[in-house]
Amino acid sequence: MLDFQLLGAIAGLGGVALGVLFVVYRDFVRSLIRQKMFRTLTPAQATGLFGAVITFTFAIAILGIFATLAEGAGAKRFMVLVGVLLAFLLLALLLTGRFVNPGRRGPDAGAAEERTLARVARLVAAGEPAQAERALEAPGTDRSSEEFWYWKARIALAGGNTAVAAGYADEALKLEPRNPHALALKIRILLVSQDPADLGRAVRLAEAGQGLSEELDVWLRRLRAEGMFEVGVRTNTALDERCPLPARGGRAASR
Repeated sequence: MLDFQLLGAIAGLGGVALGVLFVVYRDFVRSLIRQKMFRTLTPAQATGLFGAVITFTFAIAILGIFATLAEGAGAKRFMVLVGVLLAFLLLALLLTGRFVNPGRRGPDAGAAEERTLARVARLVAAGEPAQAERALEAPGTDRSSEEFWYWKARIALAGGNTAVAAGYADEALKLEPRNPHALALKIRILLVSQDPADLGRAVRLAEAGQGLSEELDVWLRRLRAEGMFEVGVRTNTALDERCPLPARGGRAASR
């Protein structure tokens, strides 16, 4: 265990600052990795998080070292140290700005993502989940958006992985609990489950989603008219043919 009192006695404030650097990496960063918090981050966001941690922690370390060196220093030496410190802080601010906002999305990036999502939608509709997965994982896709996880769920569902699709749909609903498309998809997944409890969950979600959007209401009425909320065996094919999911608008409009 790191002893800050001993470290401070031996190396002064600079040693304590370096100890803080060690603790941050040992406890904070490793904990983040262990908890798999980067699964929903984009590469830019993960880079930004690590960059901010590195920059601010080293800033603490440098300030501590500066305090140790400045102690008892003459006026001339002190001014040199202040200049070095100010130069470092300026560099740290520049690096932080670059790391925290590494990938500001301009109009071109947004248009490229819109085209990617539209392509994913076409591939899912064509029954080509493997190609849709590759298209969705292309660089530049915002992995922190509800729509990304929605299409991950649609791809898994198209590939017959209902359990995986349910998990992805949950991720979408965590980001936007009242998103009508994510809610419809979750209901759709629950309806093909053979567990009676899932049918009850689908009914409750349908009741909670009433009034969120006109197209969701129309879809729910069609499900009821087709008897999809009644006890019985429902298949993916039957649902797709008789009650297809509401078409998505917005960024991926061409469905």
